[in-house]
Amino acid sequence: MFRLREKYRKFLTHWNLMRFNCKKFISFDLANQFLSLVDKLSLEVILRKNGAKIGDDCDIETGHTFHNCKDYSNLIIGNNCHIGKNCFFDLRNKVIIGNNVVISMQTTFITHMEMTQSLLSALYPADSKSIIVEDHCYIGAGTTILMGVKLGKSSFVAAKSLVIRNVNPFTMFGGIPAKEIKKINGTKEAY
Repeated sequence: MFRLREKYRKFLTHWNLMRFNCKKFISFDLANQFLSLVDKLSLEVILRKNGAKIGDDCDIETGHTFHNCKDYSNLIIGNNCHIGKNCFFDLRNKVIIGNNVVISMQTTFITHMEMTQSLLSALYPADSKSIIVEDHCYIGAGTTILMGVKLGKSSFVAAKSLVIRNVNPFTMFGGIPAKEIKKINGTKEAY
């Protein structure tokens, strides 16, 4: 029974990869829409085959949206990470996730700003910057992280926060906009 299930999962993964590639041939946006519907194993294989760098022992849930990309090379995920359901990844620039990171469901990563149709574009020209999440971070559900932000090692971001500036290591941040709530006690040597 176990071997039959394993064979079915491998078949389904290859089938989904083939379907993704057919849709990609028509339009990468169409392929991206399909990607939000596949199972966890297929998702990871498709991301890897299309440029994402994903470490070992990661648990990447389903339902994600990938935006502003023609491949997934701007997505870098370390080892032993968990990414909850229905996250949004703007991949105009890099989203770099370290090791042992937990990203809760419905987290949003925005790596660019562009106001081309607005007169405000004269004051705020288009820009994009990477987002970096260092090792051992936790990001609560429904959080939005804006371009250029770096979450320091072992930082904790409370749910429903809007992170517009860097978060220091061993610090809890939260709110809209997110601000420091407290330092996280613990020995840095444990990490």
